[in-house]
Parts: sequence; structure tokens; C-alpha cells
Amino acid sequence: MRATSAASLWERAGVRATCAAGTPSAPISAGMAVDNQAQPTQARAAEFGAIVVLGFGAAAVLLYLFAWLATQVLAQQTQSLDTATLNALQTYASPQLTLAAQAVSLMGSQVVLVVGAALLILFLWQRRWGAALTLVLVTAGAQVLNDILKDVFHRTRPEPVLGFIAAQQYSFPSGHAMVAAAFYLFVAYLAWRLVRGWWRGLIAGALILLVLLIGLARLYLEAHYLSDVIAGYLAGLIWTDTVILGGHVLGVRSRRRGARARPPAGSAQVEPSPASIPLGHRPS
Repeated sequence: MRATSAASLWERAGVRATCAAGTPSAPISAGMAVDNQAQPTQARAAEFGAIVVLGFGAAAVLLYLFAWLATQVLAQQTQSLDTATLNALQTYASPQLTLAAQAVSLMGSQVVLVVGAALLILFLWQRRWGAALTLVLVTAGAQVLNDILKDVFHRTRPEPVLGFIAAQQYSFPSGHAMVAAAFYLFVAYLAWRLVRGWWRGLIAGALILLVLLIGLARLYLEAHYLSDVIAGYLAGLIWTDTVILGGHVLGVRSRRRGARARPPAGSAQVEPSPASIPLGHRPS
């Protein structure tokens, strides 16, 4: 009896020791899981902070440059350079180059509408609601903002141009340059985010080159002065930067609200009692 009781006590002590040794494993595993979940959150927070700082910094610099250029134009300090640029380009005028310039100029107007409509249909089909809304804001907003700026500055074009909107007869800033910079910059941004490898660099570089060619074509056709085109580039970049930055801020706020609504990771889920289940609910 004494041997049996001693063996029983020994076994019970062993079981208790094993349980005591194994008890801390659950909190340790839970802590490791929390640390693993915190790392992606910290990485996203760091990425968001970098985007906000760079976005606001770029917008501030671009806005300062646009304001400075606008004051120079109003004081007619750029007139000699603008006239000299147009005269220099006209020395290369030819029927073939004129046709090429007209074709490139279309890339900043009608082609933007066609490509933008195709991308909008694609985003809606893929249910990328945020990308679709941002595309509309970038493209339509750039055109509306350009009409407002032209109506404010009232600068006469080198050659008279008629448009559907009265403000389009003015020159500063260039509508083709502004809409092209806003739209193709946003497309380059999407390509940089979605495309992998050297293709995204190639696409972004090609789009930047296209924007520069559109501005050059507008100068060759004497539709704008050099300062008009540069101001259009600056305004288009400011607008797209603002829309993209606003999209990031709203996205972070939406994710935070979703995280607050979800229960914390690792929390126990209590089965509802039969009295708490509403009528008509069939438990799974």
C-alpha cells in the first residue's frame, strides 16, 4: 500500500511538473503572434509616413515654382524668352513636322479621353473602385482647374484658338500640358505600383517622354508660350500629387476604422447562448 501510494504520488507530482512547465508556452506563442502581426503594421506605417512627407514636400516645391512663374508672367518678365523660343522652333517648320506635331498634340486631348475611358471600364470591371474614382478626379479635375486658371490669368495666345469654353481661348497655363502631365503621371504611378521588373521603369520613362513631346508640339504649333507649357506641367503635377496623397490618407483612415471594428487577434470567441440568438437565425 505504501509503495502504491508512493508511486501514485510520484506520478501526480510528475504530471503537475509537466503541466507547470507547459503552461507558459501559450502566452509565449501568443506574444510571438502579436509581434509577427505588428511588423507588417509598422512597415505600412513607415511607408505611409514616407509617402506623406515626400508628397507634401513635392507639392510645396511645385506650388512655389508655379506661383513664382505666374508672377513673372504677369510682370511680362518671360516675354522675350517665350518669343525667342517660338521663333527658334519655327526655323524647323515643315509640312511633315507639322503633321507629326498635330498627331502628338492629340495625345494630350482626345487620346486622353479614349485611354481614360478604357482604363475606367477596366477598373470598374476589376472592381477597383478607388482607382476608378482617382482616375476620374485626376483627369476631370485637371481640366476644370485649367479652365479656372486660364480665366483668372487671361493671357492671350500666340495664335487665336477657339474652344467650346470661353476660358480655352486663353494661354496660361497650357491645357494640353496640364492634363497630359496629370493623366500620364497617374498612369505612370499605377504602372510603378502594379508592374514588376524593368517594365515599370520603361513604362514610366515612356510616359514622361510623351508628356514632354506634347508640350514641345504645342510650342511648335504656336498654341502656347514656353512659360505656359512649364506652368501646365507644374499645375498638373500638383493636382495629381494632391489627389494621390489624399487617396493614401483616406485609405489609412478606412483601414484604421476597419481594424477597430474587428476583434483583436488571439481573443477567444465565445459561443452565443441560445437566448441571445435572434429569431430566424439558424446557427451554423
